[in-house]
Amino acid sequence: MPVQSPIAISNRTIEHVDDVDPLEYHGHWEPVGIARVQNTGTSAVVTFAKRKEQPYIKGGYLLDNKYIFEQLHFHWADTDESGCEHTLEGVKYSMEAHAVHYNSKYKDFTEAKNKPDGLLVVAFFIQACGDKDCPEFKKITEGIRIVQKIHTSASLDSVSKHIDCLSWIGLQELSKHYYTYKGSLTTAPYFESVTWIIYRTPIYVSRGQVQVFRNLQSCPKDESKKIVNNYREIQQPHKDPEVYFARNAKPKSKL
Repeated sequence: MPVQSPIAISNRTIEHVDDVDPLEYHGHWEPVGIARVQNTGTSAVVTFAKRKEQPYIKGGYLLDNKYIFEQLHFHWADTDESGCEHTLEGVKYSMEAHAVHYNSKYKDFTEAKNKPDGLLVVAFFIQACGDKDCPEFKKITEGIRIVQKIHTSASLDSVSKHIDCLSWIGLQELSKHYYTYKGSLTTAPYFESVTWIIYRTPIYVSRGQVQVFRNLQSCPKDESKKIVNNYREIQQPHKDPEVYFARNAKPKSKL
């Protein structure tokens, strides 16, 4: 049964699984279309436009379902010591990025968002560490620097020719080493319609790259008010949720 998200993940209470079909990403960093970032007043949101086909994910625990990319957004705090939504063995990371997808069996995100199998959210922990920028993540932060005012947006490829602004996701071994469970959106109205994929290993970026997010304004009338602590606290389910860890993936079949 689905639970409210986020949850605290502990390896002692989950099932480790080997030989899962590989999780497949298609088109997430292809250099086509237009990537835009927007300051919504609650987060920084990345979307794609002018593409023949939106990126999609299939395989793994998704069975025969295909999930189409809708948007990417971020959660963070006022310090580097917290900011993520899920925790892993009690560890809190500086940020958590959510790549939101909807099931292709539905017309669009709006139709899918309250269906039991409607949404897939892929979560990446992001950890501030030192002063050396992560080059791949810089493709995001360069755009965020120019959308500090609320409700402003920018084309990421026009800023830095970085249409592949999701390439930092590929720093992970994406086919395996992730946790999955049935949960909810972490923003209102908290529909329990989400299959979560949460990668174990964090993406390491510089402290300055995380600080860029804290400069985003949250109020049109008061520029001193910034978006901070835009994460939901850990939820306490009535019973332990069924969480699986894809420890290894089957090798791809040879043609």
